[in-house]
Amino acid sequence: MTGEGSLDEQSLGGKAPMGVLAAAKAAGVPTVVVCGRSLLEEGQWRAAGFTALHALADRASSAEESMRDAARLLRGVGHDIAASMLTPASN
Repeated sequence: MTGEGSLDEQSLGGKAPMGVLAAAKAAGVPTVVVCGRSLLEEGQWRAAGFTALHALADRASSAEESMRDAARLLRGVGHDIAASMLTPASN
């Protein structure tokens, strides 16, 4: 799991999430990215190699709420990630 305030094309150019992704890929581990907001299309972050993306902005009605209630929103993200790990993947 990795995180970024704003996931965008610059992030894909070598910022910390890409380092985490490279190490995870080398270990054969799927990588989930959690961010404040994503400016990438699903196809872009999937092509980069991320398994899932969770953006706080998708859970908030405004940027202000996303920042003000980050702890609450992150708990929801954590719950969703944990639930996805317990749910068998459908093939």
